[in-house]
This record gives sequence, structure tokens and C-alpha cells, in this order.
Amino acid sequence: MDSSEDTIAFLREREEKLGAPIRFRTYCTWYGRLGCEIREYGVFLFTDGKTVIYEDFDRVPTLLGIPLQRKRKEKYEKMEYAFPVSDITGIFRVTKSEAVRSLNAGRDVSKPAGTLARILRRTVTKIVLSDGSVIFLEMIDPADFMKKIKEYQKENRDERIQGI
Repeated sequence: MDSSEDTIAFLREREEKLGAPIRFRTYCTWYGRLGCEIREYGVFLFTDGKTVIYEDFDRVPTLLGIPLQRKRKEKYEKMEYAFPVSDITGIFRVTKSEAVRSLNAGRDVSKPAGTLARILRRTVTKIVLSDGSVIFLEMIDPADFMKKIKEYQKENRDERIQGI
């Protein structure tokens, strides 16, 4: 099986888990959830428009494609987390340094990044959930993610209104 067949099989598996087609997906190169885990490597994020799921994968670290030995002999534990699109109360761009500071402090100390900070500094997407959870993700296209989430929230609101 080649990598494109593997990818198609992987996506089908995730759609079966969701019970619906994947409408948006992206790869995040860095991740942190306040009070929980931090991942210095990639996380796959996807949604059917109602639920957002992200997960990581056990992978061997590399430098220029050359496998490196892990520093720690810790056993890999798969991370997977899901939440309803309707639970998202805010999405902001913040500097990565403020995200890291928040994660180290155990509380959110980040502020939305201004235009200059977005140009000159590395930024991440901060997602705030209705239960107070804060998730930081370094996404490939954060603007598209924000646009899609707004679209899905509007669809979900419209569905609830019609179902009344």
C-alpha cells in the first residue's frame, strides 16, 4: 500500500469514528492544553462541523530526515481529545511565547496578538471552550480554521432553531 492509500484508509477510519464525513482537517505543528499536555510535534485536527477532534501519533524524531534517538525513555501515550464546535467561545491569535508562558504558569496569561506581533513573531491559535479549557495550536492556516468554525457554529445554531 502506498502512502496515498494509507492516507485514504486513515481518513475513512476517522470518518467512521465521527459517524460523518470530515469537512475540515489540518496538521498542527505544536500543541498545548492548559493544565494538561504539550506536544512539540504534530497533531492531526479534524471536524465534521459538529465535533472537533485532535490526536497525535508516536513518531521517531528526525533531523533533516535522519532518525534521532529520544532523550527520554518514556513510554508513548496516545493523546486524543474531542469537543463540540458549539463549546468554542473564542478563537484568538496569540504569540507562541505567551502560550508557552501560560502553559508554564498553569493559567492563561496570553492576550490577542496585534498586527505587528503577528508579522514579527511566531503565533499560535488559542481556542477557549465554554468549560474554561484553553487549547493552543500552531496551525498551517489558522484563518481558514477560524472561518470554518464560525460557519459550523452558524449552521449548528440554524439547525437548533429549525428543530424547535
